[in-house]
Amino acid sequence: MVKVLYSKSVVKNDVVIPLLTLYIKVYSSTNNKEGIAMRINRSQKISLFALLVLFFFPVLIHSQKINWQEVEDRTVQLFRQYLAINTCNPPGDVAAAGEFFRAIFEKEGVPVELIWTNKNTGRVNVLARLRGSGKKRPLMLLNHMDTVPVDRSGWSVDPHAALKKDGYIYGRGALDMKNFGIVQFMTTLLLKKNNIALDRDVIFLAVADEETTGTLGSAWIVRNKWEEINAEYVLDEGGFGTQGFFTKDMRLIFSVGVAEKKVLWLKLSASGPSGHGSMPLKENANFIMVQALSRVASHVTPIHITPPVAEMIRRLGKLADTPYNNALQRNTISLTVTNGFVGNPPKSNVIPGKAEAVLDCRLLPDQDQNEFVSKLKKIIDDPRVKFNYIERPIESIVSPYDTELFKVIEEETKAVFPDSITVPHLVIYGTDSRFFRRKGASCYGFFPGPVTMEEYKTIHGNDERIREDSLRTAVRIYYNVVKSFCEAKK
Repeated sequence: MVKVLYSKSVVKNDVVIPLLTLYIKVYSSTNNKEGIAMRINRSQKISLFALLVLFFFPVLIHSQKINWQEVEDRTVQLFRQYLAINTCNPPGDVAAAGEFFRAIFEKEGVPVELIWTNKNTGRVNVLARLRGSGKKRPLMLLNHMDTVPVDRSGWSVDPHAALKKDGYIYGRGALDMKNFGIVQFMTTLLLKKNNIALDRDVIFLAVADEETTGTLGSAWIVRNKWEEINAEYVLDEGGFGTQGFFTKDMRLIFSVGVAEKKVLWLKLSASGPSGHGSMPLKENANFIMVQALSRVASHVTPIHITPPVAEMIRRLGKLADTPYNNALQRNTISLTVTNGFVGNPPKSNVIPGKAEAVLDCRLLPDQDQNEFVSKLKKIIDDPRVKFNYIERPIESIVSPYDTELFKVIEEETKAVFPDSITVPHLVIYGTDSRFFRRKGASCYGFFPGPVTMEEYKTIHGNDERIREDSLRTAVRIYYNVVKSFCEAKK
């Protein structure tokens, strides 16, 4: 009779093999300890060995320790390769980035497909999927491959060289959002490599077109692939580990995006007679527009605290007086484009017959766009200024922040940073989560790498960069969040 004392929690790799050897030696000896003659033949030895492997094999699998130094080094290596791929939008060609993900996924045995939405312009989406037991609906790891363009004259380094310098990695997309993409990518590869049994599918989705309208990226996926995806939760952009960001002190705060402001882009136009600059006209389109914009600039929108921001204040206390926190608490209006000239380059002695301006308006989730525009027209109070919509907002839905996934995020960040605080966050810009929230998915913007306000300001700006140690920290926490949330419970 064979008696085996077995516990996954106490048996380690370094004792499994010696124990197996000991059992084989004991039971292939001529006598056991009780002095009873016992000799087993080759077939019995094989059967005994198979039995012992059956007992101990789960330990070999589950007790494997991740070599985080190797994982982090590979994360940095792959990140730099990915960051060096130019995916500026416009033009928005992400074909090379899609191929980058596809080739590695296929090499490492992760099922993957490229979903082309426009081959002529390089619009492609990457969908990879690790299958779970199906007990629970999937978790989707969402990122976009395209970035905004660059003005190279403002950069101190090549924006597409992925240069390592002074502890940073520089490049367009370093924080928006190729850092998210590579951490999600590594998380998926690690789950596969470590044979993690899952209660829910883990889906990796890298999309095109986020920096424009999402039409050939997430919006297309929602229209054509949602029944296949059907994710219960989505992890996307819209949150960081921050210091000196929301509060004046240097507490480490992990913000998790649960909602976002609505995007409303308006084009204002004014017309008047054109003519020679030497003969000023009573009605000058540029003066009409300048007067209108001056009234807009003088208007201060009222503070309005939404539930996510109220919860932030409850957990953190008073928010610091910063442009970012100001945007959290009110509708905002930014003048982003003006056009009131003739010729290219513009002629200095020609009065143009038309002037245009674009206002980038960001509305709080519960604000009505029609009321907002109506009030803006009253503020300008000039019928000569015409309003046209460039982009109308879609409904902004707040994801619940009392869910199991939100709790796991808080637990795993505290495991690494015990003094940190996790808060729900209203994202002041637009993300692709808006498409998936409308399908009922709970979407969270989450990146567990610390980012300072100075670094954050490089998003869409010059010398965009991420600290290398932030990226290394992020991949550990992110993997642990996804593993803890999706792993099959015993």
